[in-house]
Amino acid sequence: MPLHQNLNRSNGFSLVEIMVGMVIALLSMIIVLQVFTMFEGQKRTTTSGADAQTNGAVALYTVERDVRMAGYGFSVPEALGCVINRSFNGTTLTALSLAPVTIAQGAGGLPDTIEILSSSKGSWSIPARVTTDHPPTATNFFLNTTLGMAVNDLLIAYEPGKDCTMLQVTGIPSGNIQIHHQNTSPWDPPGGANIFPPSGYSAGATLFNLGSLVDHIYSLDANSNLIFSDYNSTTNTSATQSLLPDIVNLQAQYGFDTRAGTQTDAQIQTWSDTMIDADGNGTVGNSGDVSRIYAVRVAVVARSALKEKGDASGACNITTTTSANKPTWSGGAIDVSKNPDGTANADWQCYRYKTFETVIPLRNLIWRAT
Repeated sequence: MPLHQNLNRSNGFSLVEIMVGMVIALLSMIIVLQVFTMFEGQKRTTTSGADAQTNGAVALYTVERDVRMAGYGFSVPEALGCVINRSFNGTTLTALSLAPVTIAQGAGGLPDTIEILSSSKGSWSIPARVTTDHPPTATNFFLNTTLGMAVNDLLIAYEPGKDCTMLQVTGIPSGNIQIHHQNTSPWDPPGGANIFPPSGYSAGATLFNLGSLVDHIYSLDANSNLIFSDYNSTTNTSATQSLLPDIVNLQAQYGFDTRAGTQTDAQIQTWSDTMIDADGNGTVGNSGDVSRIYAVRVAVVARSALKEKGDASGACNITTTTSANKPTWSGGAIDVSKNPDGTANADWQCYRYKTFETVIPLRNLIWRAT
């Protein structure tokens, strides 16, 4: 075999060919990495946005479903807004306002807290009229009816011009129509002297049955979790649980019918962050004001869990304006530059936000008005 044929067979790639191949490979790698980075950023944005969409929608639905039940079982409209005096195991508790919904406004645009009260009574129970004066030391009420009442039911005593009182039924004896509220129950102090009005309740006062008190509170914690607090009236304790993450703000407003005279169609004229003198009698928070709350407007702001990728300098700004209050709702601007606990969030512009808003009718108040 000729020598030149053997030499041709032993030839490999030249140095130039190897370098050209390396350049092509490096360019291909750069393109692939750029495509991968771009795709990963888009996927992260889409996934985080979808998570925020889901969290916000579920959070709003959860609050809305509970608010719709506010005021259930409050069968004496005149008692709305009254101060309820309570005692448990001989200790006087903080007075409670008989309001279906109470909104505690967060200072300086921080998240609000929504408290919802209702009755758990599953069967029917009509209000009962007191037939004999009830001194503050008495441990029984003489009534015109005990229909629907049962031992361990919580009752509210109401008389115009006096504070309300919470008591628990300990017995329903035969014979005279009456209920006992003796200190065998932790809700009934001896003689009731420390929670009943000094003059007691007069004949003609009213008792209405809660069964047990439903007291739910929605708020946000420092880690941007939606927190749910469920009150247990048997033990006078509350169980708190975290429902949903990445909820950075919760805003709510009362919807009042402020027209003069008696309203029968429950139209909303005024939205307010706080209780107002809706009935125009010069007193804020009385029965006339509370009974004119026919709706609650709620906004929930959810945030993406991951930051947006920064620009070449590392800065990220996904807003379209220089406003420090993004996003907005019908009640105005919502400040997301602060964490729910009030601490500054310097990276607030590095996230995407989803806002969910709805108007929730208080059907238990509307049904009484129409």
